[in-house]
Amino acid sequence: MPPTHDWHTVQQQVIKNLRAARHHLWGNVIVYLGLFLVEYLYANIGHSQTLRADAFNNLSGIISTGLLLTGLFIATKTHDDDLMGAPISPAEQASLGPRIQQSRFRFETVYTLIAGVVMIAIAIEIIGRGLLTLLNPTTIKTTLPIAGIGAGISGMVLFILWGFNHYWSRKLNNAALIAASRDTFSDALTSLVTVLTVLGTTLLKVTWLDSLTSIALGIYILHSGIGIFSTSSLNLVDYFDPYLEAQYQEKIETLPPVVQVTFLKAHYDGSLIMLSVII
Repeated sequence: MPPTHDWHTVQQQVIKNLRAARHHLWGNVIVYLGLFLVEYLYANIGHSQTLRADAFNNLSGIISTGLLLTGLFIATKTHDDDLMGAPISPAEQASLGPRIQQSRFRFETVYTLIAGVVMIAIAIEIIGRGLLTLLNPTTIKTTLPIAGIGAGISGMVLFILWGFNHYWSRKLNNAALIAASRDTFSDALTSLVTVLTVLGTTLLKVTWLDSLTSIALGIYILHSGIGIFSTSSLNLVDYFDPYLEAQYQEKIETLPPVVQVTFLKAHYDGSLIMLSVII
């Protein structure tokens, strides 16, 4: 096998991509923080439950991105004498083998799972508040048109951020930025729905529409959080799509020196796919 394909080279390339992704994700944190403050302010001024839900959707984006940054920070450390405070033997510190670094890469998945749990908690709070308001009509306040301004600002900024994330995710071919790009696009669409809801509430004077839409947004955040939690959990227990494993096996068996693949097992270490193969 050519030396350019050894583990040390692969490790350095993965770490380089993770550091680049971490750099770009800091921009996401700053944007989401600004949008959360703007939307939360306009939600209070305009008495909009939907805009408040959208603000907390952006807050979940800050938390999940922050947790992912923590995981990426741990994943990119290479020459430490400990792993989250647990000592590493001198022999393994001196080794260029993959075991310790693979463990570090998995922290990206661990912190992504925690982010999923946080999203679920935020969604439950949003749904609960929306249900309480919906079941107590006397507490519903009339939404003011100014709430639409906050949602409109959020939508425009998020569409710009989505374009930025989409470009760099393709350029770096990084799983974290690809996920961030998809999440930003869905958040931009959520803000667009918020604008339409505020307009509908203020023009049609349907007061319960605001609370109902906030519950729908809470359910959307809950679905996203459960999806992240489920995927991260499966990755941590070394589950891998059997159809994708079969494709890897078919590809390896097309290589000229290979007669047959007698064993193949794939798993994720962070965003890196690792294969154990016997040919």
